[in-house]
Amino acid sequence: MTTLRLATVALAAGLLAAVAAHADPRVVNGCRIEPETNCAYAKLENADLAGVNLSDASLHAAVLRGANLAKANLQRVDLQVGNLSSADLRGANLERAHLFANDLEGAQLEGANLKGVNFVDANLRGANLKGADLTGARFDSADLDGATWSDGRVCATGSVGSCK
Repeated sequence: MTTLRLATVALAAGLLAAVAAHADPRVVNGCRIEPETNCAYAKLENADLAGVNLSDASLHAAVLRGANLAKANLQRVDLQVGNLSSADLRGANLERAHLFANDLEGAQLEGANLKGVNFVDANLRGANLKGADLTGARFDSADLDGATWSDGRVCATGSVGSCK
């Protein structure tokens, strides 16, 4: 009888682990936190999304002001005309993300992978890009006034499109 009871407990533990592995993704203010999700116009202010995988997601015009996205996977995400001001994106992977006209004022992007990111017309005033990989990133008409560049220098007043 003891062997049967142990086998039942082991089976139940295995089933619980399997259910947990396939559990529904987290939902924050109606937005499913998972790759390829569609959360256009989502209100995710101050959300703790550290380490999440939102690769290939549509977050068009989403508000993530003050959100914690440290070490998040945001590859190829559509965040154009959104708001990431004061967000923590340290160590995040934003490779080939679309951040056209995004508000990133005061955002922390230290050590982030920003390869191929479209920052055209973005507001990066006071943002921290120290140690970020900017290979192939586009900054046409982006406001970089007071931003800390990847090499640690602070961009001069009037820096638009490039750090001066």
